[in-house]
Amino acid sequence: MMAPEVTIAIERMAYGGAGIGRLPDGRVCFVHGTLPGERAIVRVTKSKKNLAEADLVRLLEVSPRRVSPKCAVFGECGGCAYQHADYDLQLEMKTSQVAELLRRVGGIADLEVRPMLASPEQWGYRNRLSVHTDQGDVGFYHRKSHQLVDVVECPIASEEVNRLLAELREKPPRISGRLTLRESGAARGFAQVNSGAAELLAKTVQELAGSSEFLIDAYCGAGFFSKRLLPNFHRILGIEWSEGAVRSARETATEKETYLVGSVEAHLSESFHGGEAAQTTLLVDPPAEGLSPDAMRAILENLPHRIVYVSCDPATFSRDAKKLSVAYGIAGIQPVDMFPQTAEIELAALFVRTGKE
Repeated sequence: MMAPEVTIAIERMAYGGAGIGRLPDGRVCFVHGTLPGERAIVRVTKSKKNLAEADLVRLLEVSPRRVSPKCAVFGECGGCAYQHADYDLQLEMKTSQVAELLRRVGGIADLEVRPMLASPEQWGYRNRLSVHTDQGDVGFYHRKSHQLVDVVECPIASEEVNRLLAELREKPPRISGRLTLRESGAARGFAQVNSGAAELLAKTVQELAGSSEFLIDAYCGAGFFSKRLLPNFHRILGIEWSEGAVRSARETATEKETYLVGSVEAHLSESFHGGEAAQTTLLVDPPAEGLSPDAMRAILENLPHRIVYVSCDPATFSRDAKKLSVAYGIAGIQPVDMFPQTAEIELAALFVRTGKE
């Protein structure tokens, strides 16, 4: 039996792209495809004791900041969450989500989060894209499942990537799997997919890192940040698990740079022995899972003077910020819109020793 329809008012946006309202019984309800200030008729699809999820049936009151999505499969494809919101609203919502996650997950209130830096390009910015194939079908996963959604053209991908998508659709492989389509000049391995916004992120990291004697660049990749920070430090030590990335970093390395192959967990503790804590800056750019317990332990046992934390997941960043708060305070936090139209958030933050440990 189909769940009944109810009317709710959308109050704000959750991290992940769903609008948040309350059902008539007071429970919090998450609804994708809505915006703050809208009233909507929804149908509950998942129901728990304190919260629920619902599908949008129709809008009764429409936000003046709603725009028409560019993609024909927006709402089905799991890639984008905000094509229906004007770009300034996207930036505002993401900034407020960072502050909310810091408060709720990190226990850090009253911290000013700088307004999110806008991407130079809002569309056509992706220099690479992952697609899925299944016995001749090509597409992206549905927002709610691994069912393939047929995508003729992706509006957030560059012209070259869309050309490669069209070629793949003409001659799809018969096997199932995941393929990455990338521009001819795009770097392999870990690299930023939005070149313009990546430069904004690099400038932000340069500002936050300042200058000192020794920089440890954990999760350094091919030296995206290290190479830009060379003028600011006398010595730089990078740690990266990918042999290919380290090989690339070493090709242009100066005598000031050293790059180690291996996990951060394996090398971080011993890396701190290379300099005085008061003259050491640690730069971390971990995967979405954030810092592992071993990495966190190495930091808190060695206490570098400054930590610049680059994150692609503000929820795990907020968790780590809470752990670091025993010895550090956040001196600045700057979100950067690396992924317009999506719910993803990139940020860089500066932690400084408080002396209370």
